[in-house]
Amino acid sequence: MSITPREELLDLQKKLYRQNKRLIEESILIKEPDFARYEEAYNRFIRNYRSVSSIEEMLATVREADIIYVGDYHTCNQSQRSFLRILKEITPKSKNYRIGLELLHKRHQPAIDQFLKGKISEEHFLKKSGIKKHWVFDLWENFKPLFDFAKYHEIPIFGIDAAQKEANLKERDRETARLLARLVETDPEKKIFVFIGDLHIAPSHLPFEVARELKKLGLQKKELILYQNSEPIYWRLAKEGLEDKVEVVRINEKSFCRMHTPPVVCQRSYLNWLEHEEGEIDYADAKHSFVELIDRISHFLKIDVGDEKENVEVFTCGDLSFLSRIQSSRRFSPEEIKIIKQQIIASQSYYIPKLRFVYLSNISLNHAAEEAAHFIKHICSGEERGRDPFDAFYANILHEALGFFGSKIINHKRKCYHEKDFEKLIHYFQSMTRQGERHLEYETALLVAQCKKMEEDGEALSDMAVFKKRNDLFFTVTHALGYMLGDNLYYALLDGAVTKTEVRHLFYDPWKGFGKPFQSYWTLLTKVHTVKIPKRM
Repeated sequence: MSITPREELLDLQKKLYRQNKRLIEESILIKEPDFARYEEAYNRFIRNYRSVSSIEEMLATVREADIIYVGDYHTCNQSQRSFLRILKEITPKSKNYRIGLELLHKRHQPAIDQFLKGKISEEHFLKKSGIKKHWVFDLWENFKPLFDFAKYHEIPIFGIDAAQKEANLKERDRETARLLARLVETDPEKKIFVFIGDLHIAPSHLPFEVARELKKLGLQKKELILYQNSEPIYWRLAKEGLEDKVEVVRINEKSFCRMHTPPVVCQRSYLNWLEHEEGEIDYADAKHSFVELIDRISHFLKIDVGDEKENVEVFTCGDLSFLSRIQSSRRFSPEEIKIIKQQIIASQSYYIPKLRFVYLSNISLNHAAEEAAHFIKHICSGEERGRDPFDAFYANILHEALGFFGSKIINHKRKCYHEKDFEKLIHYFQSMTRQGERHLEYETALLVAQCKKMEEDGEALSDMAVFKKRNDLFFTVTHALGYMLGDNLYYALLDGAVTKTEVRHLFYDPWKGFGKPFQSYWTLLTKVHTVKIPKRM
């Protein structure tokens, strides 16, 4: 029985999900005692759902509840945006509510109050509240719109982290519960939204502790739990072809799950945070964000792409229609389809000129800006045609260089590996007994070092046999060399070693003719190789 493109992409999504999960688990060096049991208790409540629901039904239930627990996936900006959308829907009919944020500790309440009343500046507030020290994720920009909204509508915000720094998860729940119970006691008629990490809102965790504290005070309040983006529920919806049609499911009488972002996108937001990726585009409106990046880069370079930008289609790693659209176009060979699948598994973003499709493996601003630059390059110089392996190698380096350069226009702090970084990587791998799953990384570092050594002697890498049947290695090596060149090009422009006109010419140059890509690469390298790259941590 043949597998459909949708089923095939779903399988790829699951592989990506498992791969991301492994990377996330490996990143956690020290796990809190009893964390696994705490997480499992949460997972029991979000394994399945009772029925498909709607935003309207969820909001109607929100309006009837007294305490609404809203789960937060801290690194995913869609999580904070989704919460803000709920508040925007509620506010026109009633402002009789408060917001409790895990983001802030209760001891900083005076600073919160002063900021919301406009008595201190944002800079002063951040300094006084110690968010950057207290909040491990340091994602103030994700939460700022929430504060702007609360300030405008005069909605009180309370810091609800009430525990000591060393407290475990259960102790944090208990301390937060005591604080929330006191808030309810001071104004029992006022609703409260509790915006806190998803794991905390399982019924047996924070809601149980709050109910117990309220009982001591002789109070009983109607609670509602709003989970978000349950992984098992997403896979069930995807299997049934409903993942892009269903925004809310009802788990039981007291809880819903908002399905606004695919699990792989949430995972990538965390991995981006680990990798210090700067910013994210709006997943909910990826094309609009992408076109804005095209406009910003093309405006800087004084390139007119005209109406071509309106024809681009943007797919994210959560969009299961991508592969089926590629295959149904009948414009790709089996080998090209194979390469596309490899790119998906490798979490690579890329632009597909044949269809003007952009695939974003994650929603980082850097990835999107890079592909926006690739789009501009395609519009300026046309589609790439078949090349000799030697020319293809250096042409791809140039494409990667312009992509990275374009992303630097958007985020000047973006970093990449340079020669010394690859040398350190080689020494690191050589100190290991085996490279295991990172063998490709080791091979790449060796080849990059070899290329740079040959360049010192004025030579090109002419033997392409190493890349025969190794598309993965071809792309990782050209990617690395291209990023390095693009970084140098950016600082060469700032230093005056190259002009904006010369950079613009690179976007229009199709590098036609045997040996032309290497000639262009060498000319550019000669101009930029002495540029000093700022020292980074």
